[in-house]
Amino acid sequence: MKHNFSGWTSVYGFTLRQSTKGVAFKLITALISLVIIGVIVTITLLNAKPEDNKPENADASPINKVFVLDNSGLQPTDFKALNTSLQSERFQNIEYIQLTEQSRDTVVKTAGTDSDSSIAVIITTTDSGYELEAVIPSGSIISSGQANTVVQEMSVAFNTNKLLQSGLTSNQLSIVMTPAVTSYSTIGVSSSGIAYAIKLIAPMLFAFMLYMMLILYGQTISKSVSTEKTSRLMETLLTSIHPYALISGKILAVTSMALLQFVTWIASIFIGLYGADAIAHVLYPDYTNSVITVIDFLKDNIGETALSPAAIILAITFFCVGFLFYCVIAGLAGCMVSKPEDVASSQQLFMFPIIISFLVAYMAPIYHNEALVKVARYIPFTAPFSVPSDLITGTIGLGEGILTLAVLCVFCLLIMMLSGRLYKGLILYSGQKPNFKMIGNVLKGTR
Repeated sequence: MKHNFSGWTSVYGFTLRQSTKGVAFKLITALISLVIIGVIVTITLLNAKPEDNKPENADASPINKVFVLDNSGLQPTDFKALNTSLQSERFQNIEYIQLTEQSRDTVVKTAGTDSDSSIAVIITTTDSGYELEAVIPSGSIISSGQANTVVQEMSVAFNTNKLLQSGLTSNQLSIVMTPAVTSYSTIGVSSSGIAYAIKLIAPMLFAFMLYMMLILYGQTISKSVSTEKTSRLMETLLTSIHPYALISGKILAVTSMALLQFVTWIASIFIGLYGADAIAHVLYPDYTNSVITVIDFLKDNIGETALSPAAIILAITFFCVGFLFYCVIAGLAGCMVSKPEDVASSQQLFMFPIIISFLVAYMAPIYHNEALVKVARYIPFTAPFSVPSDLITGTIGLGEGILTLAVLCVFCLLIMMLSGRLYKGLILYSGQKPNFKMIGNVLKGTR
C-alpha cells in the first residue's frame, strides 16, 4: 500500500505550484482579504462613533402642564410621588394641576388658554372601573402619541393611589404591589435563549459555508483530475507513477489551494474584527463591540468544550477533512470522464450528494429532529456539514468528535483508492461513456 502511494508528493507539489503561481489567484486572494478587513473596520468605526451630543432633555415630553379633573371620588393623586417614572428627565418638567368642581369643557378651555403645550386629563368612573381620558385642546402642539405616553404613566400612579385607599395593611399592599416575574426552563436543556439560538443557527451557517466552498472549488478539482485523462497523457503518466499516488497528489493539491484561500479569508475576518475593535477603543474608549461580547458569552454559556482551543482545532480539522472527502468525490467524478465534453455532465455525480447532505444538515435543526441530527454525524456525506459546528458549540464532546473524524478519514481513503483504480482501469475503455457494467469490470479487474 505504501508503494502504491509513492510519489504522491511530487504530483502534489507540481499541481499546487501550477494552481497558485498565477497572478489571478494571488490578486483575488489578497484583494478579497483587504476588502473583508476594510469593510469590517469601516462598519465597526461607524458603529463605535457616538451620536452627536443631544441637548439636555432632547427626548423630554413637550407637555408642560396637565390640568386634571378628577371625578373618581377618590383622594387626589400625587402623580410624581406615586410613579418614579414621572420624575425622570423625560417627564420632570410637567406640572400637574388639580381642578375641582368644574365642568369638562371648562377644564379643556383652561388648558387651551394656558398654552399650546398643555393638555387636560379627565378621570371618571365607569361601569368597569375608572377611565383616564386625555383631551388635547385645539391649536395644541401636542400629538396624540405624546399625550398617551404621559397618561399611561399617570394611570400607574392613579392605580397605586387607588390601592392605598383600599384599606389594605402595609404588608398586604406590599404583596399586591410586588410584580410577578415569569420564567421557564426545560430539564436537560440550557435555559439561555441566546445559547439555544446559537446552537440552532451555527449548524446552518457551517453547512452553508461548506456548500459554497464545494460549489466554488468542486469543478476545479474534477477538471484537474480529468485533464490528462482526456488529453491522452494518462498512459504516459501511469508508466512512472501509481494511479493512487497520481489521484491523491492532485486532489490534495487542489484541496490545499482551496483551503489556503478560504483560511486566508477567515483569518481576515478575525483580523478585521479584533483590529477594528482595538482601533475603536483608542478613538472611543467607551465603545463595546457587540460581536466580541457575543463570542465571550458563547465561551461561558453554550457548553463545557464550546470554543475551547481543543474543540476549535478539532472542528477546523474536521472541516478540512470533510472538504477533502467531497474533493475526493469530485476527483472520482473526474475519473469517470472519457471525453472533454463529458466534464460538465460528470458533475452530477459530485453535486447530487452535496445538495442532499446540505439539505439534511440544514433542515434537521430547524425541525428539531434530534434523531436525524445524531445519525447524520456518523454518515460521511452529512458529517462534514454538521459535526464542526457541534464541536464548536459544545453540543458533542471531543471523544465523539474524534470518533466521527476517524470514520470520515477511512471513507476518504477508500474513495481515493477507488478513484485511482477507476482512473487506471478506464484507460481500456477510452472514448466510451462509462456505465455500471463497465465500472464493475474495472473493479473486478476484467475487461
